[in-house]
Amino acid sequence: MSKNNRKLRRFAIQVPCTFGNHTYKAEGTILNLSAQGCAVMTVQPPSALSYLALQIDLPDNTTPIEIELAGVRWVSEHRCGLEFIRISPEMANRLGSFVAVLEHTA
Repeated sequence: MSKNNRKLRRFAIQVPCTFGNHTYKAEGTILNLSAQGCAVMTVQPPSALSYLALQIDLPDNTTPIEIELAGVRWVSEHRCGLEFIRISPEMANRLGSFVAVLEHTA
């Protein structure tokens, strides 16, 4: 998805994350984030068009934000783009609050 097709602005950030599914597990760094998706840098990116769960480790050391289901929309070398598909209401609220803080500090 090109930058111009995004519905929400993404904010540059560097926070650790873990992600995977029943056949794949990895760690990475989120490079940019919105309430609907993110870009991740990782040594072994997932396959394009695969689906996985994602945990975002916040800087304040609270419990990670858990994205139940994310789709891998693109892969380029050690980077990939994820679209958030399913997230619980509680986690969506936490993610929204975190993104709002990023928006006010950008």
